[in-house]
Amino acid sequence: MLEAPTVTLYLARRDAYADFLSAADTESRVAHFRSEGRYKEEEAIAAVDAAYAATRDKFNVIDIEGVGPIKEARAVLEQLQAMHKDGGVNPDWRDFKAAREEFVKSAGDFLRKSLGEE
Repeated sequence: MLEAPTVTLYLARRDAYADFLSAADTESRVAHFRSEGRYKEEEAIAAVDAAYAATRDKFNVIDIEGVGPIKEARAVLEQLQAMHKDGGVNPDWRDFKAAREEFVKSAGDFLRKSLGEE
């Protein structure tokens, strides 16, 4: 049977990873809407800035701990940043999705390992 501190830490990490993914998905949706022209330029910049701030905030929770899928989370941030270049007219969905999938895999592996599962 798992001890309460192990379960508590598992749940906190799981929630932090899920929150980061949700923020990244929201930011990618902003990039999608921007590329489709659903925003006026000043609205697009404001939406990107707000989405970026939220994603970065959720990343900081992962980064500060110093363990787990930090490298993979950073790759997601890099792909999101690349999607906003050149006014967001040509976002690279393939690379973002690949980075996101790698984060999900690494986060799941890390969580299972933290519970003693392999």
